[in-house]
Amino acid sequence: MKLTKRMANISPSPTMAVMQAAQQLKSQGIDVVDLGVGEPDFPTPQSIKQAGIDAIESDFTKYTAAAGISELRQAVADQYNRRWGSDFSGANVVVSSGSKHSIFNVCMALFEEGDEVLLPTPYWVTFPEVIKMTGAVPREVETSQENGFILQVEDVKKRITSKCKGIVVNTPSNPTGAVIPGPIIEELVDLARNKGLFILFDEAYDCFTYGETSHVSVASFVQSSEDFYAIVGSVSKTYSMTGWRIGYSVGHADLMKKLTAFQSHQSGNPTSISQKAALYALQSDPQLVRDMKEEYEVRRNFVLRSLKELPGFSCPPPDGAFYVFPNVEGCMERMGLSTSVEFSRFLIEEARVATVPGSAFGMEGYIRISYAASVDQLREAFTRIKAALSSSLEEAETRP
Repeated sequence: MKLTKRMANISPSPTMAVMQAAQQLKSQGIDVVDLGVGEPDFPTPQSIKQAGIDAIESDFTKYTAAAGISELRQAVADQYNRRWGSDFSGANVVVSSGSKHSIFNVCMALFEEGDEVLLPTPYWVTFPEVIKMTGAVPREVETSQENGFILQVEDVKKRITSKCKGIVVNTPSNPTGAVIPGPIIEELVDLARNKGLFILFDEAYDCFTYGETSHVSVASFVQSSEDFYAIVGSVSKTYSMTGWRIGYSVGHADLMKKLTAFQSHQSGNPTSISQKAALYALQSDPQLVRDMKEEYEVRRNFVLRSLKELPGFSCPPPDGAFYVFPNVEGCMERMGLSTSVEFSRFLIEEARVATVPGSAFGMEGYIRISYAASVDQLREAFTRIKAALSSSLEEAETRP
């Protein structure tokens, strides 16, 4: 079988591979603590589930408009206008089957063969693959641990070429938890506006920031009449609704019309039942999200304390999302390991703890740990990791 070039170049999602490996071990009766997949462990709030049940019982189970029901599109617009002072309407919103779907739609509409798209590293695993599917080339912009993995405008400027068509901005970041400050976002908006770059702004974790840090949306600095950006969001992480598969894109009305036309042939409407649940979620009591955020912060602080006890680990404190991205090069060197894949394999085989190697995110020498798990699970995971590392390092030191 001869596959097309676009299919032959696609790599499977490393995070999904970790999840499958953990599930396979669990199916064999092996106890694994899975800190690999970025999925909230909280159940979908009961009131949101009830909205889905109500949709079924009222027979809201048919096709809807390809771009989503008008009430949900307007609810997304209203939320942006309320939070960021923007001027969006339902015409500026397209609802899709998760934020991955939204990102794919936007990239297919904007990027093509011969284009370059600036992609800060470390990046979420899907971004380079989707960019390559369009025929464009990801052009990496490195961020550093020393700067807390926060994208620097000067580094972006250095990577711009005549072929650059766009830039991906993800804040709060998956995998690092870095939160880009508002002034830097404003500078990036001005740069994109002046250089003719399209900004794809992913803020799937916008409600989860910690301490004194706050998320700032690109919506604060653009008008609905401008056409050089698209914002992508989701109810998946915010309301613990990953399996409901509802995401959305926000941007110029003309772009949204094209995305709607594309989606109408590609997948049709997102699930009718899930749309009703998402509508309820967006209009629900904010305390539902605050409760989850407070628990994530407790877990974050526990993980940061635990990381300090591991030899050869260093990690800037994440200000958002629910991940840490520790540097494990010191530990790897003492163990005689050369790649983060080898290190993650060691952790799942010897400690029975699943993590994701940093190379999956474009940065070697790191691993991603999700703290979307209970404190008891996190305590067990770090107890196992500490014991496995201690045994391995002792063995390494006695080798001739």
